[in-house]
Amino acid sequence: MTNPQFVERLYPSVGLLAAYSLSFPMVLLAAAPFGWSLALVLAGFSTIVLIAISVLSSPLVVIDEFRVMAGSVSLPREAIGEFKVISQSDLRDELGPKLSARAALVIRGDIRSAVRIEITDPEDPTPYLIVSTRRAEELVSALRTN
Repeated sequence: MTNPQFVERLYPSVGLLAAYSLSFPMVLLAAAPFGWSLALVLAGFSTIVLIAISVLSSPLVVIDEFRVMAGSVSLPREAIGEFKVISQSDLRDELGPKLSARAALVIRGDIRSAVRIEITDPEDPTPYLIVSTRRAEELVSALRTN
C-alpha cells in the first residue's frame, strides 16, 4: 500500500466494551465450583480475549491514491462516482427505506455519521457503498484528492 490519505479503524464503542467486561463476573460464577483461583484466571482470560477480538476485528477504512478499502470491500479509485456525507438525521433513512438490497455496507451501529460512495463500475452490480466514520469530512476530503 502506498502512502494512505485517510486511515480510520472503526473501534467498538466504550459502552460495548463495558458490556463485554460483564463476562468477567459471569465466567467467575460459572467456574467457581472448580476453585476460586481457576475461576479468576478463566474469567480474566475470557474477558481479555473477548475484548481483544472485538478491537482487533474492527473494520479498517483506508484511502490511498489507487484504492478505497473499507472492511472487506476494496474499490479502485476509477470505479468511484459521486460521494456525500450522510448526516445523522438522514442515516436512518439511508439504512432503512432508501437502502438498496445490493448496496455494500461497512457500518457500526454506534457511529452516527457515514459516507455514501457511488460505484460506477458497469460490471459491479453494487450501486453504492455506505461506510460509517467518525471523521466524515476528512474521508470526503481524501476522496476528492486524487
